[in-house]
Amino acid sequence: MGPVLLVAALFAAIVAGRFATYHGNPTGFVLFGHAFTAYIHPPPGALVNSPDGYDGQFFYLQAKDPLLLNDATVASFRASTEAFRMDRVGYPALAWLLAAGQVAALPWSMLAVNVVVVLGLTAGFAVYARRRGWSGWWALAAGLLAGFLTATLRDLSDPLAVASMLTGLILWQRGRRWWAAALLTAAVLAREPMTLAVAAVALEAVVRGWRVRREPGAARRTASEAWPVVIVPAAAFVAWQVYVDARYGSNVASTSSSSYQAPFVGLIDEVRRTFSLGSRRDILWDLAYLGLISAGIAASFALVREKVTVPAVAAVAFGLSLLVVTFGDSWSYTRLSAPMFAALLLGGLWQRNRAALLICAAAAVMTAIAPFAPWLAAA
Repeated sequence: MGPVLLVAALFAAIVAGRFATYHGNPTGFVLFGHAFTAYIHPPPGALVNSPDGYDGQFFYLQAKDPLLLNDATVASFRASTEAFRMDRVGYPALAWLLAAGQVAALPWSMLAVNVVVVLGLTAGFAVYARRRGWSGWWALAAGLLAGFLTATLRDLSDPLAVASMLTGLILWQRGRRWWAAALLTAAVLAREPMTLAVAAVALEAVVRGWRVRREPGAARRTASEAWPVVIVPAAAFVAWQVYVDARYGSNVASTSSSSYQAPFVGLIDEVRRTFSLGSRRDILWDLAYLGLISAGIAASFALVREKVTVPAVAAVAFGLSLLVVTFGDSWSYTRLSAPMFAALLLGGLWQRNRAALLICAAAAVMTAIAPFAPWLAAA
């Protein structure tokens, strides 16, 4: 319980401080923006404190109608030019279930889902680590991902996506292939980049099958073990995409501007933005975290070179995506890097790679000093 209590204490302190800022109003975490109130229809008494708000308001919109059964919901996404967000049904659906379909309870359930997911992941990872003969305190490196804190304060889907992905990979390693398939399905329906973890399972299975190709029936056995973990999430992801496109009337992906650019441009732009902040403390925190991201990418490649495992391949895939993604704002890199750090932690423990584990531990320490971080002050 030690790791759980420490993560709970940090989240409680920061979330309580934010509640004080919002005068006890949970709609403050949704971050509604004036530009979208006509489409999203915030609940009575909702806080609308910024011009544009943030992504949580679109999760709130879908949480009122997760399956997009109401034409008005689709029309609101179309009018807001944010239709591509309908792809991420996992988080709003879970918030709707927790709220028992009551719209008034959604601001509370959206916050509660993320807090419960983070604490559940911390507890589960501590138990898993101890059963593997590792220290349960490694769960802090899972629960104290800075991206989890950022997403919790803004009612985003990252904790659910990354926790489902990491748990799915653990269950795959333990031979629970159907449970792994279910968790990875939840992950890809929470955020599209989690499909990289599914691709990692497929690639590792191909490599393993190739190595034992000369053994009678080995390739077929490998394929039979891996197919549910690959096909089920992929099929669910494609099916939901087709359904959303049918409800929307065209391809929703085409409504989004590209979030990718030339390699390293995003990192360079983020460094420039960091130096424009002006505060030495802010610059040091940002540069330290960006340095850990870069070190994490390098450590991911080292893991794969040492041995091709699912978490190592996933860490490389997530790391490479960070080189071409547009960060967009001064704190989004904490969320976008969370999948890589999670996969790197698991791969480092499996392969007993000290460098990978030290990087993950350092990232957790960075989150522990998050009250002094610039992205938290700006959130």
